[in-house]
Formats: sequence, C-alpha cells, structure tokens
Amino acid sequence: MSSMKKVKSAMAARGSRGLAKVAGVGMVAAWRVRVGSRAAIDGAKERAGRVLSVAQALVASDLSGSLNRLVAAAVKGAPTVYDKAMDANYLDSAQRSGLGGSYHRLFDGGHSIAGAARAARGVSADDTVVQEALGTVKALMKDASTPRGLPLATWDKSTFDSVAGSLNSRFGIPKSWFYELNTYDAADLLGASIGVVSVIFGWNRADTEEFARIASTVGMSAAVSTNPLLMVVSVVAMGRAYNKASSAEEFAELADGAFKGAATSGASLMAVAVIGSIGASAGTALIVGITTGVLAYRATKNVSLVEVTRFIKDQAAVIVAAAEEAARRNRGSDSSDGRDGSGRLTSGLVWFVSGLLFGVGVGLVLFGGLAS
Repeated sequence: MSSMKKVKSAMAARGSRGLAKVAGVGMVAAWRVRVGSRAAIDGAKERAGRVLSVAQALVASDLSGSLNRLVAAAVKGAPTVYDKAMDANYLDSAQRSGLGGSYHRLFDGGHSIAGAARAARGVSADDTVVQEALGTVKALMKDASTPRGLPLATWDKSTFDSVAGSLNSRFGIPKSWFYELNTYDAADLLGASIGVVSVIFGWNRADTEEFARIASTVGMSAAVSTNPLLMVVSVVAMGRAYNKASSAEEFAELADGAFKGAATSGASLMAVAVIGSIGASAGTALIVGITTGVLAYRATKNVSLVEVTRFIKDQAAVIVAAAEEAARRNRGSDSSDGRDGSGRLTSGLVWFVSGLLFGVGVGLVLFGGLAS
C-alpha cells in the first residue's frame, strides 16, 4: 500500500509540474501578444501622427478654399429662422450702417458661438431643444464656409477700428489681416482639430525631436493660414516641446525637430501652390501635397541641423584663418586702401563660401536621407 501511495504521489507531483509548465508557457505567450499589440498600437499612432502632420500643412494651403466650398455645398439651403435670428441686428436698418457692412459678423453680436446660442433661443416654438441646437449649428456652419467666416468673439466697431489702425500705423499690419486673426472658417476649424489630435498622439509617446517636429508643423500652418484656433494649439505644443527638451537637456533635438517640421510643411505648401498655379484640380493638389510631405518627412529623417551648422562653423573658421594668413602675407606690400579692399573682399569671400557650403551640405544630407 505504501508503494502505491508513493506512485500516486509521484504522478500527482509530475502532473502539477506539467500544469505549471503549461500555465507558464501560456503566460509568456499572453505577455508576448500584449507587448506585440502595444507595439503595433504605438506604431500605428506614430504613423497616424505623421500623416496628420502632413494633412495639417495641406489644410493651411490653397486647398482650404476647396474645403470651405465642400462644406458650403453640404449645408446650403434657404435661410432659416436661425439664420435670420443671428443676423437680426444687421437686418435692422437702424443698426446696419454701424456694423461694418460685409464684416458685420464681428460686430453684430449674433455670430460668436455664445451670441448665436442667445439669438437662436426660443425663435421657433415648434422646435425641441435638440432641433434648436442642430438648427443653430447648421446656421453657424453656413457662415463658417464663407470667406468672412465666424468671429472668435464680438468686438465693438470703434474699438476694433482703433486697434487695427494702431497696428497698421506702428507695425504695418493690414486691417484685413487683423480681421483674419479674429475670425475662423470651416478649414480653420478642421486644421485646429487635426492639430489637437496630432498633439494628443505625441504628448507622452513622442521623443523631443518628434514632438518638436509636430509643434513646428502646427506653428507654421497656423502662421500661413492665419488660423487663430490653431495658434492656440501651436503655443501649447511649443510649450510642451520646450518642456520635453529642458527636462532631458535635449535642446539640439528640439532644434532639429523644429527644422524638420518646418521643412516638411514648407515642402507640402510649396507643392500645392505650384500645382495649383497651373490649374490642377483640388484632388490632384491633395495627392501631390501628401506625396511631397511624405517624401520630405523621409528626406529629413536623418538630417541634423545641429551637425550641418557645426560643419559650416568649422569650415568657416578654416576659411577665415586662411584669409587672415593671406592678408598678413600681403600686408607689407599693400597700401592702406589696398588693405581695406582686400579686407572687404576677404569678408565677402568668407560669407559667400560659407553660404555655398551650407547649401551644399544641406542638399547632400537631404539627398542622402531621401536615397536611404
């Protein structure tokens, strides 16, 4: 009996070890699947962030007009009670003359989000709260798809004119540009949304250089399109990029990322502008812009602005040293006027060769990055 008990005990122990082994293998497999899934998700988010960066620049390009026209076609229709409620002050003949004509949305109090909600409240006794909200949103989108857009906030006409006049006289800022800075359209709204999503994707996961690239792309798009909503996003993104750089002492990576983001955005914007100037369709411009942006992203991937700058600095120092040595050798035989002319010539040659080296260096690095 004792031997049978020993056999049963041994079999039970062996079975327990087998189950433990199977369980261990299962846990390892589950861990690998979890890690692989996380890596795949991170990779997908990174690729999505890159595509969004390119799309960000395209929304700021000449394609924004096509986007506004698409929105206008989607929401067009006869004026509703909500459209008329938002335009009530402008439609009042006693107030119309002091509301800026076609710029009246900035001054009439009915076209900011809060102003539109107040103006549309209760205008139709038959509509529910949901119908009222939908009617107000549609009326806002109708106006957002037009060249004048919608105001961020309502201005007093005299105050606006005073500030705009001061900015124009002191800094040469046109009044129309100041108006653009205080309004947004459907394309601006989409651009800001893309910017927010891009920043969210890279907030914690992107390294300093990648996030600086995102911030630079958002900032350049905001400046080119005069998008006030996107400017807010760009300030937040730039602050986050600087915070990442300062906490890890990665200011070189910050500069590299900003340079790459600006280069990618600039390439996309230039491509869309060129293809648009020859009369290409919006679809063709979109494809060309995306392709150019992806190629620019790849070309600048291995570019380091810091390394290029260091190379130029070293070569310029060599050129300056050689020029000074040549000047010292000729100093004895040259007259005073000759020395001045030689100095100016030497300085000009230094700047010329430095600029040439910089251009060649950047070109070679970009070509190498694209070829790789």
